[in-house]
Amino acid sequence: MDEIDKLLAKIDAKPQQKIPPPANKATKFASDIELLLSEVKADYTQKERELEQQKAKEKNRRAIAWLKTLDPMSSEGLWFEEFAAKYPSKVAAAVDYLRSLCGNS
Repeated sequence: MDEIDKLLAKIDAKPQQKIPPPANKATKFASDIELLLSEVKADYTQKERELEQQKAKEKNRRAIAWLKTLDPMSSEGLWFEEFAAKYPSKVAAAVDYLRSLCGNS
């Protein structure tokens, strides 16, 4: 036997080290991505909720300002009094009325 055959025989005789399958790394990576995505989704949902609350507050502020300028004895003021009777408050009625006037949602 020459030197190369002897080295090959030695290599074949040694027990081979087992390499862990890459699936473990891929599974951990996928779970890390899922965790990150769920955190981003939660943050986005929270920001969206805060934005909606801000918009509602702004609509209420505008409605209150409009109510302060409304002349209750004008035709619009008299009509609004009748319109507002169907709402829990004049502010809620004013928000709905201004939304319909402006075409905003």
